[in-house]
Amino acid sequence: MDSEDLSFAFFFNNCVINSNVYHNCVHEPDNQHLIAGIKAFGIANLSKHYSDKRLLISAQHQYATALNLTNSALRDPVQVKRDETLLAILILTNYETLTGGVTRTLDAWEHHINGASSLLSLRGLDGVQGTAGRVLTLHVITSINVICLLRCLSTPPFIHLLQAKVFEYLYEPDNPAIRYQRINLECADFRHAVTFSRITSPDEIISRAAELDAKLTEAFANVPKSWEGESIPHFAPKQSVETGLPSFELRYADQATNYIWASFRSSRIMVNEIVLQSVANDSDAHQSARNCSQAIMRQCQTEILAGMAQYTSGSKEMLPWSGFKRPVRYFVPEAVSSDLPIMRALSGYGVLWPLFVAGTCSTSTHETKTHVAEVYRYFGEQLKIEQALVLRKMIWALMRCSASPNSKNVSAL
Repeated sequence: MDSEDLSFAFFFNNCVINSNVYHNCVHEPDNQHLIAGIKAFGIANLSKHYSDKRLLISAQHQYATALNLTNSALRDPVQVKRDETLLAILILTNYETLTGGVTRTLDAWEHHINGASSLLSLRGLDGVQGTAGRVLTLHVITSINVICLLRCLSTPPFIHLLQAKVFEYLYEPDNPAIRYQRINLECADFRHAVTFSRITSPDEIISRAAELDAKLTEAFANVPKSWEGESIPHFAPKQSVETGLPSFELRYADQATNYIWASFRSSRIMVNEIVLQSVANDSDAHQSARNCSQAIMRQCQTEILAGMAQYTSGSKEMLPWSGFKRPVRYFVPEAVSSDLPIMRALSGYGVLWPLFVAGTCSTSTHETKTHVAEVYRYFGEQLKIEQALVLRKMIWALMRCSASPNSKNVSAL
């Protein structure tokens, strides 16, 4: 069995939610771009597993092939609207996360997300008529949402329409993840509106931030027992706790649940960060609002850090796919029955960004930044996720910017 055959076996055994379903798509001649992407990602993972640079070179070759074939598919009026083409782009995005060892590949990662966004626009509402299309569309929307939140961009109107259409099929009022995603596009739009002076009144900013924070909190109120986390206390020096480091660990039923909770907390941080950036200390009411936002941010920041132990303390969880047991639920339950292979979240992949928020917000201290940098080092060196090392460099750069004793705390949000 050669590396390409092994890459297929690896991909479907370790990276796919619905691996028990026969996927005829990998045998169809029109899906060469998808097949090349699967090979590239699978071989890249094998190269990490065996620390084999020859396999990495092979993965890079397959990636170049996949990129060329995908670009050709995007120029084809039929191929461009197929679910397989959208899936191919998502696989290339994960390839960039795994192998992106230099800063410019963050741009390549974002470029793939933007490409997938353009594809959603072309596909329109027809693209969410089938199960696979809905699952893939919501996957892309969550990635677009991350970029919009971090960069204070407004959500494209067609994304709102597509998400609303997807949720017509996903009526799950008790699913915290879906309740959360319904609100999260609003959070990005709020950050954009304030940043670009669409909302300028301090009182309106405070009121809207409080409204969104209440909605986010309500989404995770009275969650099913399987969603609840276990708080495990551990000793931490008083000085460490005062600087924002946790004196406890948060563990959930699986790392997928942990990631969703971390994302929820990062959204609360980003909503309240806008209050600190936009509202001055010019009245008792404004000072009170700022203090409230700071308290929320510190709590969420500490809880994100407390959840990282579930990723870093397992001696058997040395690669993204090992130790990431099949979750007790999925963000999109339809993924299990999709006729296309649906990639599951891999250990450390999605949580890179909530961790980045915790390490770069204005309440982050030198100690919390150092802690975040160490978690990224673990993700990069032990879980073999190169993008984590890129983000670690960004954290260290931010620490250098705020190194002066007289400098104010610097936020990258």
